[in-house]
Amino acid sequence: VTITAKDMDNLLRRDYLDGVDSLAEFLQYNFTVPCNGVKGENKVECSISRVKVVVLYFRTDRQTPEISSVINEWERSLFDYVEHFEHPTLNMTVNSDAMIAREVRTNGLTCVPFFSFSVAAVVIFIFATNSREHFVFSHNVVMAILGIAGPLMATGTTFGFLFLFGVPFNSITLVMPFLIIGVGCDDVFIIIHAMRKTDKTESLENQIAETMEEAGPSITVTSATNCLSFAIGIATPTPAISLFCLYTCIAVAVDFVYQLTFFVAVLVYEEKRLEKMRKEEKKEKVEEALGRPKQVLSVQNSIRSCAGAHPPPANPNGIVSRYCRFLKDWRTRLTLLLILCGYWTASYYGCKTMEIKMDTTNLIMKDSPLNNIAWIYERYLWSEGQLVMVFVNNPPDLSLEQNQHEVLELVNRFETLPYSMGKNSTSIWLRSFLYQSSLYHNTKGFNGLLQEWLDDTEGGGARWNDMLRLKKTENGTILGVNKFMFATACAMGDDANWATRERLQKQWRGVAHEYAHFNVTVFQSYSFYIDQLDSIGGTTMSTVVWAAITMDLACLLMIPGINSILTSTIAMASINVGVFGLLSIWKVNLDPITMCTTLMSIGFSVDFTAHISYHYYRNPTSWTTDERLADALKSIGWPMIQAASSTVLCVFPLMFNTSYMIWVFVKTILLVTLLGILHGIIFLPALLLTSGDLNRLFGASDNVAPEKKPEKLGEISQASSFSSTNSETALVKKDDSTELKTMPQERGSG
Repeated sequence: VTITAKDMDNLLRRDYLDGVDSLAEFLQYNFTVPCNGVKGENKVECSISRVKVVVLYFRTDRQTPEISSVINEWERSLFDYVEHFEHPTLNMTVNSDAMIAREVRTNGLTCVPFFSFSVAAVVIFIFATNSREHFVFSHNVVMAILGIAGPLMATGTTFGFLFLFGVPFNSITLVMPFLIIGVGCDDVFIIIHAMRKTDKTESLENQIAETMEEAGPSITVTSATNCLSFAIGIATPTPAISLFCLYTCIAVAVDFVYQLTFFVAVLVYEEKRLEKMRKEEKKEKVEEALGRPKQVLSVQNSIRSCAGAHPPPANPNGIVSRYCRFLKDWRTRLTLLLILCGYWTASYYGCKTMEIKMDTTNLIMKDSPLNNIAWIYERYLWSEGQLVMVFVNNPPDLSLEQNQHEVLELVNRFETLPYSMGKNSTSIWLRSFLYQSSLYHNTKGFNGLLQEWLDDTEGGGARWNDMLRLKKTENGTILGVNKFMFATACAMGDDANWATRERLQKQWRGVAHEYAHFNVTVFQSYSFYIDQLDSIGGTTMSTVVWAAITMDLACLLMIPGINSILTSTIAMASINVGVFGLLSIWKVNLDPITMCTTLMSIGFSVDFTAHISYHYYRNPTSWTTDERLADALKSIGWPMIQAASSTVLCVFPLMFNTSYMIWVFVKTILLVTLLGILHGIIFLPALLLTSGDLNRLFGASDNVAPEKKPEKLGEISQASSFSSTNSETALVKKDDSTELKTMPQERGSG
């Protein structure tokens, strides 16, 4: 409990000091909750010229679950009392592990109200972009609702499944649903786009088969890489990161299953409804055509109808083909290379200057009362003095004088470390006992004298009972000291910063290690943050490297083309270096939250590179590089833009949240989406064109294994089976009959 004057001046003024004393008296003896506990007592004496802060430490002993429950109730009551505390001259704040946990939980829960806005925005977006495909109104509505249903079901299934098995909950996992909506809608756009390209004159079974042939590999590779990225994060030593990655990994896997089962299944029913509508519309059009001149109603040809031969590439006069020829121009690629060099330089600078920093205020809201405590700690406590708790868990036989000297030497080592406030700041029972033991006259030896001293409430050592754990017989006779603790203080002055705290903690633990036979452990209020600060750099680097290697292996299994793998790997590395570096320039420090978002960006970067690389790889090697690229962009370019846009819409409502933790996620998603779409549509295509030219120059092939030719008509080669086509089927009125006629387009010169 931290007490300051409202004018932040001297607390030794009579009215102010009386207020501190009465407040301490009230909290110590009169602030109660119903319990069967025993009250203790504590006395503090000062002689000092000026005091600005008084800190009251209340140590609790959770000996049994019942006592722990009472203490929890006491803490909650104290929080409420402090929150509504009013005094004419004093301010009061409170800090504890439970208080921090409560505020962090409150911070995470602030994103929940924004979730409904994200869902609504994505539903509207799916509806609007499907309208571009000239679907009927009712189909747009159904697809918008069904498209968001899968990710929502995956989110609910994940939480329910993990709660069922007792997996802990952390408020940071509440960001996961926003990510799953983005990942799930990515798959929805790809499936819908693939379904649109099928020949509607084919049976529904063939249409679904062609749709999954087209979309299946893409959504499989991205889902697999996202799962693997977060699976690696589960092994990180920081519990919050591990939990977030566990929840997200399972949610991505569940969403993938729902896309292949639930969404495809309901898509079948929706296509049956549309097929019925098309038949009725077709019947009306045929009846109208009987009384009119010959008309041609164009529909896209079936992919499987091209069995035995490669379909022609994209229309050479189309926008996509002209764009690819523009990228193939050496001046365009040189300009892009210069832009990339500037981008890589800025990203590298950001990576080098990113500061590793742990700050509790980043985990709480700006209006949290803990911000006031953090200010007091930074301004006064860390610079002017703070306690360090040392626990001796396996002390020697203290009835022996030699062992007493060794323990006191351990205490002295802590008192002489840099920034230590010395002997006068140390509270240890052994010194008081040895000093006062001469006042007692008995022949019971060390343990008997210790028992008498601890029972003396007047001038003895009763106040030290909380800092000792004794070995006793069944009748309560002391046999020795089982374990004990002592406290000493340090003051960092103007050097109070995270680097100094980290250095001090290493020195304390170094001394503790020298006395390993006593099983000495050290605790300080910011020890938890220092531990993460010490490991976050190495952990982040190793996790990123392993995640990147795993991504490459996963892509290699799905896209066994050397050219495609190398280019996509370079693009993924470029995206992630850019995200990391630009986050640093955007005033984001390296902490567990940033590590979470880094793993997220690694998984998401695959979405923008694997799609293009796979669709480029599957096209016939007999085509020119710009023809292969044009077909790839035509097949997956628009769904990628849809996915990127929907992902931004998912997190857009979170921009109105003031939480640092939430904003780090928002910044990361914005960066990975923007850089991903730029790399997927511009830089990666240019790199594929360049590598293709180099392959032809040196006579290399993109495929790991040579492409097999179909053995007979009706079989489809690996490359052609997934290729899109621009050939058309025409409904031609010929005299009084109607027939279907295939009208292939001419192949462009490339």
